[in-house]
Amino acid sequence: MSKRSKLYLSGSALVLATSMIVGCGSNGGSVSSPNSPTIQYGQVVTFGADAPICDVESFIATITSANLVPQGGGTAVPLVSSSAPATIDFGRLTDFTNILATSSSVPVGTYSQLTLTLTNPQIVALNTSTSPPSPLPIPATLTATNFTITISPPLVVAANTTTGLTFDFNLRKSVQVGSTGQVTGTVDPKITLTPNTLSGSTVGEADSLYGVVQSVSTTSPPSGFTGSFMLTVADGTGQTFTVLTDSSTVFEGDGVTGLTNLTANTFVEVDAIVNTSGQIIAQTVDAEEQTSPSSQKAALMGKIISVTRDGSGNATAFTLLVNDEVPSLNGTIPLHSGLSVTLSANTKYFTNWQHWNRAAFTFSPQTLGVAEKVALYGTLGSGASPALAAGHVFLRPRNVLGNFTALQAAGSDGKTGGFTMVPCGGLFGGNPITVITYSDTDFDGVAGLINLTPAPTLNTRGDLFYEQTSGKTASGASWTAPTWVMQARQVHQLPN
Repeated sequence: MSKRSKLYLSGSALVLATSMIVGCGSNGGSVSSPNSPTIQYGQVVTFGADAPICDVESFIATITSANLVPQGGGTAVPLVSSSAPATIDFGRLTDFTNILATSSSVPVGTYSQLTLTLTNPQIVALNTSTSPPSPLPIPATLTATNFTITISPPLVVAANTTTGLTFDFNLRKSVQVGSTGQVTGTVDPKITLTPNTLSGSTVGEADSLYGVVQSVSTTSPPSGFTGSFMLTVADGTGQTFTVLTDSSTVFEGDGVTGLTNLTANTFVEVDAIVNTSGQIIAQTVDAEEQTSPSSQKAALMGKIISVTRDGSGNATAFTLLVNDEVPSLNGTIPLHSGLSVTLSANTKYFTNWQHWNRAAFTFSPQTLGVAEKVALYGTLGSGASPALAAGHVFLRPRNVLGNFTALQAAGSDGKTGGFTMVPCGGLFGGNPITVITYSDTDFDGVAGLINLTPAPTLNTRGDLFYEQTSGKTASGASWTAPTWVMQARQVHQLPN
C-alpha cells in the first residue's frame, strides 16, 4: 500500500480521542423514533498531521470546543465541549502516524467546516548552548483563539462505513521565529482539514501506535484474522483499542515471536492500518518490556542529548530528554526534563522498524549517539533527581529536518541510492549526515533523488544510527565516520 495516507501524531494526543466520541455511538447504523425520521450514521477516523520545526520539543494547547459544521447550514456536530476540554502536545505530531479518534458516529451528510477554540499555549524548546543541552520553557501567546477551518474538499459521511479525516497542525508555519531563527513565543495556528483518499479498503495508517497491552485473545477472531489484543494508548488515560492481527503481522522485539507469547502489561509500538470497517490491523508489533506503575516500571521515551564514551568509543552513560512516559512517572521524572542514564555490560540493545535497517547496522554502545530517539527500561535510583540504570534500550525511528547538499548515488528507478543533507537541529552541530534510500522509500513532494535541491526543506523519516566506522552501500551511498546515517522510509520535500 502507499505509505502516504498519513498523519503525524503521537499517542499523547489520544486524550482528544476520548472527548471526540463522548455522546456518540461507535457502530454507525441508524436511530429512529415514532415522531422523527430515521437518522443514519457513519464512522469517522480522525488522524493528525504536522510539519515539524527544529528544536521545538513541545507545543501544548487546550481545545475547549470543536464542532463539525454541515455544508449549507444545519446543526453542528460537537466533537469537543468546554465541559470536557482536550489538552494536546502538538509537538509530538511531527514524527510518525497515529490514530486521533476512531469510530466516532456522525450523522450522514456533507461537512464543510470545523469550528475550533484553542487556549493555554505552552512551548518548550531545546537549548543547545548549555552542556548538556537543556529544555527551555518559552512564554507563548496565540494570535487568536477561535477558528473556522474549511474542510477541503468537504467531508462526506456515508452510512455504515468509515471515512478518514486528516487534521494538519502546521507547527513549522505556526510557531513564529525571529531573524536568527529563535522561537519568539508567538503562535499563529495554521490548520488544514482534508478527507483521506482510500487505498483499496484502507482509510489510513498508524505507524507509531504505542501503549500497554491489556489482554490478548486468539479465540474466535473475525474471519481472516489470527487474533487480537487490547491496547491502552499513551499513559493509560487514552482510549483502549482492539488491534487485530493476521498471518502477515510481523512480531519483533525482546523475545516475542507471535501473538501467543505477547502478554498483558507489555509496552508495544505498532505499525497498523485502519480499514473502511473501522478495524485496526497490525502490520508490525514491536514488543518491548513489561510495565508496572506500582513498581515504577515504565517506557521512558525521548531524545539522547549528550553521551559519555570510554576510550574505545563505547557509550557508558547518556542524558535523555524525556518526552513521554508509559505509564506516567511524572511525579518522579517530570516530562521534558533531562534524565541521567547509565549503561553496563548487561544492557541489551534492540532496533525497532527492523525492516528498514537494510544496511544491517548493529545498535550497540558504539552506535548509540546524540540525537537518536530511544525507549528505555531499567532501575531508577533514589533521591530527588534519580538516575536510571538501563536494562534495555530500544532505538526508535525518528524524523530529521534539514536541507539537501549533495547527491551521492541514484539508481535507474530514481529512488535507490543516497544523498547528503545538513540537519537544522542543534544537536547535529551543523554537521552533514548521509541518507540511504531504497526502491520502496516514499518520496513525497519530490519525484525522486535526482530532483532534490538545496531548497526547500526536507523531512526524512526512518532509522537513524550514529556510525563510528566508515562505509558504503552496494547502491553507492557512503559515509565517513563518525557521522549519522539515516535509512529512509520517507523523504518529504516540505512546501515553502
